[in-house]
Amino acid sequence: MTALDTHPDQRLDARVIVLGRTGLESALRTDPNIELIRVSDPMEAIGELGHPDAIARPAPAVVVVGPNHPDLGGDKGQMFIEQLRMVNPQVVVLGVTKGDHRPFDGAVAPDAKVDQIRAAVRWRPGLAPPVAIDTRTSVAEMVDGLLPLDEPEPGTTPRPERPETPRADARTDIKPGGFGSPKPQADSARVPGDEALCVLMLRGQDPLGVCVALIRERLSDPSVEFVTPVADASPQGVPVVWEGACFGHLKSARSEAAALAPHARWLAGWLRLRDQQNQLRAAAFTDPLTGAWNRRYFDRFIASAIEQARAGRQPVTVLVFDIDNFKQYNDQYGHDAGDEILRETVRLLRSTIRPTDRVCRVGGDEFAVVFFEPQGPRQEGSKHPSSVFAIAQRFQQQILKHHFPKLLNCAPGTLTISGGLATFPWDGNTPAELLGKADQLAMASKRQGKNAITIGPGAMKMMSE
Repeated sequence: MTALDTHPDQRLDARVIVLGRTGLESALRTDPNIELIRVSDPMEAIGELGHPDAIARPAPAVVVVGPNHPDLGGDKGQMFIEQLRMVNPQVVVLGVTKGDHRPFDGAVAPDAKVDQIRAAVRWRPGLAPPVAIDTRTSVAEMVDGLLPLDEPEPGTTPRPERPETPRADARTDIKPGGFGSPKPQADSARVPGDEALCVLMLRGQDPLGVCVALIRERLSDPSVEFVTPVADASPQGVPVVWEGACFGHLKSARSEAAALAPHARWLAGWLRLRDQQNQLRAAAFTDPLTGAWNRRYFDRFIASAIEQARAGRQPVTVLVFDIDNFKQYNDQYGHDAGDEILRETVRLLRSTIRPTDRVCRVGGDEFAVVFFEPQGPRQEGSKHPSSVFAIAQRFQQQILKHHFPKLLNCAPGTLTISGGLATFPWDGNTPAELLGKADQLAMASKRQGKNAITIGPGAMKMMSE
């Protein structure tokens, strides 16, 4: 993985993950408001999308896939997109091609000009596509295609959602005309505007594109556009402001400012609600102290992972562990030291696991890690659960050797963990069975004298074969 360094305080318009050879890197590398990350395989792309830095410095995420990538042929492309959206539901996935862009959200022409490429990675579904983007779904079709609130999407199952910390600006310009200018339709022919927006919000999708499309329709003015704040520029138009925070401006070649003003207030309300929903989603699924996923996320993710594994005849392993004598460290060195231990534990574990694995804090000092590779092993010769046990042992050694500054005179080698590894389907056939078995094995490690990881009998049998 290669990343282009950006200043930590610099505003980012997009975080672009380039998978394979695309020919677009030189155009993106010199854009100061784009963070460019280059990866060689799909698992690295998923890992970068869920990297802690992506939470600390939020920006719209875009994955650009090079032409004819060998790992994404057939159904693998659609599976890759589903895995990306398990990490970040709002990620935009673009292919580099002049042909059919499916299953991606759109395609960037390989011969696109520099400014067209930069506009393309700032695009999101539902917005008027730049010249470089090929997409066949109009905003009108997107609104008309929304299902009623009480009707689930056919053939879908709930997926764990990756919380995205919002920014105060909307970051994407919507230009006049094109796909963003739906034709007026009878009320009976489409979902009512605000109901459609509610559906988008409930699905964790950005309502901006539909909001602007509805404003154009209500004003019968296809020239209405939304522009974001630009440094050292004062765009002409009506500010879209909520409680002092400016998201951008509404502009039009036809409508007067007085006509745009109520729509700007309406749009600001939806954008503020979008940001608030993103904040609530982040709070609902993450542990605020360590940044790990929480128990709520664990329950959703493990159920989804087992469902996929059952369909694909794949294994899923759960590691349950806690920190030996954690209360003693808390009492002797204080709660700040205890907090440091928990944060460093998550940091060390994240540096050890694979991109598709998940670290969850499920109790005070109790953690659960879900090991699951939906596309199969990344490395040739890797065997589940042997590879997972090796990862767990490596993490165990990292904890043992790590120096925790707040433990003062407590030398490395003092802090240890005890855990249990249980693997689906041999050690449990449901989330509850798998978690219960891993917990029993962790208790067995404690009884054996701590600083141990015990493997379930089913997984042990698989490792011996």
